[in-house]
Amino acid sequence: QGDETTYVFVDCTRELTSFYSFLTASVAISCIGWLAVLVIVTVASGAVIRPMVESYSKQKRFITDASHELKTPITVINTSLTVLEMDVGKQKWIDKALAQTDKLKGLVDSLVSLSRMDEEQPQVLCDFNISDAVYETAESFADFAKEKGHEIVTDIENDIVFKGNEYSVRQLISILTDNAVKYASVGSPIEISLKKSKRGVVIKCANLCENVDESELSKLFDRFYRGDKSRSSKGGYGIGLSLAKSICEAHKGDIFAKKIGENKIEF
Repeated sequence: QGDETTYVFVDCTRELTSFYSFLTASVAISCIGWLAVLVIVTVASGAVIRPMVESYSKQKRFITDASHELKTPITVINTSLTVLEMDVGKQKWIDKALAQTDKLKGLVDSLVSLSRMDEEQPQVLCDFNISDAVYETAESFADFAKEKGHEIVTDIENDIVFKGNEYSVRQLISILTDNAVKYASVGSPIEISLKKSKRGVVIKCANLCENVDESELSKLFDRFYRGDKSRSSKGGYGIGLSLAKSICEAHKGDIFAKKIGENKIEF
């Protein structure tokens, strides 16, 4: 009797069935709850975001429509003033009016270009010699820069072929160079470089600038941002760098400004 072994078998079918039923019900309820939350979040976020999207679309459409509507009267005013000056002779008031209409025309053209970028219309991309494009565009500002007391210094790698929109790239260089000429410290050079990289090309535009606030550099690409009073007094519209950013993004690139040394900015 001491060496006998007793085996006891317990039927747990009922408990296991109950456990699996509870597990299945829990998983099903969790999935239903997760889907319900997903639906609620999707509907709620859509309701919240929809007015913002519609407002942004209306704003873009307004800018585009207003820009096109303004082009005709500005052209008429400019032509009328030119004819008037030919009739009565050179007058300082007419010259001032012509200067303001030229500024308005530049603003309208910038708004139209920015609106086209926002519409995300596919650009015509083709291979072109970006070295020549950057050099020619930068050199076209040489006389303008010289009048302002600056020298254009270029460091451009030769014969780089780039696939992109040549007009937009030239516009990008024009924006960066014009911005540098306007805000560079008196007598300082403007450095423009182009180098080939593994992922494409790297374009840099650097210049000395007074009162560099590093915390504001990231805001320079915001639309209509003017920064400090010194920038506001230079006659810009706060659109150029925003357009430059749109051009870079259209080419799957990026643009940023950083401080080099004490008073030097590089784009």
